Amino acid sequence: MTQRAANELAASGCSDDPINSIRKYQGSQFGRSLFQVLSTIGLLLGSYVLIYAGLMHGWWISLAITPFAAGLSIRTFILQHDCGHGSLFKASWANDFVGRLCSLLTLTPYDHWKKHHRLHHGSWNNMDTRGRLSDMYSDCITVSEYQKMTPIKKYLYRASKNPALTVFLMPPIIFFIVYRIAFDTPRHWVKERLGVYLTNLILLLGYGALVWLMGLKFVAIVSFMVIYPAAVTGVWLFLVQHKFEGVQWAKKPQWNAFDAVLTGCSFLRLPGIMRWFTGDIGVHHVHHAAPGIPNYRLLACHDAHAVFQDVKILTWRDGIREARSNVLWDEESQAMVDLYSVR
Repeated sequence: MTQRAANELAASGCSDDPINSIRKYQGSQFGRSLFQVLSTIGLLLGSYVLIYAGLMHGWWISLAITPFAAGLSIRTFILQHDCGHGSLFKASWANDFVGRLCSLLTLTPYDHWKKHHRLHHGSWNNMDTRGRLSDMYSDCITVSEYQKMTPIKKYLYRASKNPALTVFLMPPIIFFIVYRIAFDTPRHWVKERLGVYLTNLILLLGYGALVWLMGLKFVAIVSFMVIYPAAVTGVWLFLVQHKFEGVQWAKKPQWNAFDAVLTGCSFLRLPGIMRWFTGDIGVHHVHHAAPGIPNYRLLACHDAHAVFQDVKILTWRDGIREARSNVLWDEESQAMVDLYSVR
């Protein structure tokens, strides 16, 4: 942590150990966490029942519920995410049970995703730890690395960063296909590999039963209309939380976790209804400062510490703009730049 960050935390009334001051917000509240799980999953399952029941009677208007179900899918993913950090419940078995339950609704294998996500939390915006496939939306290359590419590689790289591909085409491929395999996973990650295939087996049985009852056409339409917008929104959230104007990257030994909180994470300030559906994950800097803070205490922690007031704030409109810029890290200017400003 820089001295400036430590001084600002102390000025905000924190103890002489500022990290511990932030971590005081990590305690979960069992009743509140349980209500989040029951209400979110209950509403999502209820939405699916209403949609399918309507379609069985020929009421295509029931598909109007799918945007609400998509929002609930995002919220379910946030609960799974909190479980992966052990922040939703005090007992690890409870977090793992709920996380695996959520994974059947988000199509995201819990143990596999949790392991990769913890690697992300240990080294985001660190120039020395780039290149993991699971970090493709928060990773970058430098201007000099890009300039050393052949023309065809430059073309392919530019194409791979086009928002039409990254934000709108890749998310369904990731959630429907990529998460069905243990990608970028060493063989000694036995539990994580097993978790992928057990998740696939349960999904196969569950969706197989749905297809038998409803028919492949209805199941495909409903699944796509719910999961697709949820996947696009989730990927967009992750992208703009780590790639934005003013973000900083550093090499070891200059890189440290708390400075990366202040300069490597955005505060995506969303309207109230979007905050609820996204579980306040937009308060991303606080989440990285102490991943054990449950979603419902992130904003309070932000408001309590003056050091967080200088973190980059984005609106949802800013986030749309940021999704198509700030792709390369310019080591000379120490800034992210647009692909098309570099030859």
